[in-house]
Amino acid sequence: MTEIAARFIPVFLIIAIGSIFRSKGILSGPIVEGLKKLIINLGLPAVLFLSFLTMELKSRYLLLFAAVFLLCLLLFLAGKGLKRLSLVTVPLAPFFFTGFEFGMVGVALFSSLFGLENLHYILLLGLGHEIFIWFVYAPLLEAENHGQIHLGRIFRSFLSSPIILAIISALILNLSGAYAQIQDFFVVSGVISALDTVGRITTPLILLAIGFQLKLTAMNWRESIRLLSWRLGLVAAGSFVLYFLTDLLIMELDRMMTYAFITFLLLPPPFIIPVFLGEKLQKESEFYNNLLVLYTIITLIVYAAVMMAIGA
Repeated sequence: MTEIAARFIPVFLIIAIGSIFRSKGILSGPIVEGLKKLIINLGLPAVLFLSFLTMELKSRYLLLFAAVFLLCLLLFLAGKGLKRLSLVTVPLAPFFFTGFEFGMVGVALFSSLFGLENLHYILLLGLGHEIFIWFVYAPLLEAENHGQIHLGRIFRSFLSSPIILAIISALILNLSGAYAQIQDFFVVSGVISALDTVGRITTPLILLAIGFQLKLTAMNWRESIRLLSWRLGLVAAGSFVLYFLTDLLIMELDRMMTYAFITFLLLPPPFIIPVFLGEKLQKESEFYNNLLVLYTIITLIVYAAVMMAIGA
């Protein structure tokens, strides 16, 4: 347990530094927004490109991608049902019940504990999730906010996203065997080395950004606890089914893949809900921002407790 706790110390320490830097004025909103752009446009693409470039890909993984996509869809529909029954009342509540903050939290947590060399385990879960976010979650969220879906714009955004371009190009090089043919060329080795260097500074930058954002203002505790309880219950039930169906029908889940499942399914919802609410729903936007901060804190505490309990 001491060894496991030691692996969590850098995670919590860097997050704490991000929070301290916010209070000292060393980090500000514009600086962190710039860091996020750097992470999304360079850091995460580098990390994901290298992982997908060398991971072993099997046809049965398509079933896992589909299963994760289906889980996200069912969670959303469950949220719609709760909204229709008036068990939750805040705007956009169904979007809180589905999706996981995979890029800004999942990648950082998993790579911090198990190293970038094992990141491909959680990526097997993340790919189906990203397809759901791009082609279901984001269009429906936009429709809720603007009253219509711009499929053309969403598809163009998908194809121009640095993260998606990195994943697609890595998959092509991997599946075609092209990378195996060119990996020994010195130029290719140099590019891979540069991407590896960028990838290794990405996790600390993400943790700093998370620490900066961990600030609660006035909370609507009653509604927050209601939403948190429903979300945690629904995700726990869905995760139980997904885990055992995956182990039974798709692939035997080894220890590292089990860690990936735990990491992924404990993640908070996507951080983009307040962005879509914008200034016209300032009160609701602040509510979700607080709720996501609270959920992230819960994720970090529960994740550390679970990993130490199972002896990761």
